[in-house]
Amino acid sequence: MAKTKRKKFKFDLKDPKTKFALAAIAIIAVVVYGWYEQVYTPLHESVTALTERKTQLEAELMRINALKPQLDRLRQESIALEARLDSLKNIFPDRNEVPRLIRDLTAMNRKSNISTTRFTPKPDVVRDYYVENKYDVSITGNYHNIGELFSHLANFQLIVNLSNVTITANPGFTPGGNVRTTEGGAQAVERQPSVLATFELTTFSSRR
Repeated sequence: MAKTKRKKFKFDLKDPKTKFALAAIAIIAVVVYGWYEQVYTPLHESVTALTERKTQLEAELMRINALKPQLDRLRQESIALEARLDSLKNIFPDRNEVPRLIRDLTAMNRKSNISTTRFTPKPDVVRDYYVENKYDVSITGNYHNIGELFSHLANFQLIVNLSNVTITANPGFTPGGNVRTTEGGAQAVERQPSVLATFELTTFSSRR
């Protein structure tokens, strides 16, 4: 059999083709390295960071979804507590509300047919956790009307305390009433209230 002759590869650096091939390989290597460093590596790091962030957000979302029933319950409790707080503020206000007190007492006086002859604020008494707001009050009316007013005060929205209560006959009371002549010359009978009551009224407000 005839032996086939193998063509030996001759690497000659002086050969222009070899030089061109080496130059082409070097250029490709530089381009590939530049692409790897400038494009691939930043993109890979960005994808990795975004993947980690996505994992964190998914875990956080799972925790939020797990806590949602508790958040709904806490929100409902907060609404109920706020309503309770508003109710308590009506009973135990943050400050001394004199206009409101006068307005409410005037309404009760009208219901009970009572007249207030004195309403004098006194110095407040400061306690550890609250303030006592005191007033000297004098009222006139008949005995039944005054009893009705005290009943209204017992069911007053504010916390009210009555002390030093004194009930006496009204000095200006006349059993048959006082006769008064009107401008037209007619006579009319004015009936004066039979009872005079004085007392110290105390309300309470929170101490800030």
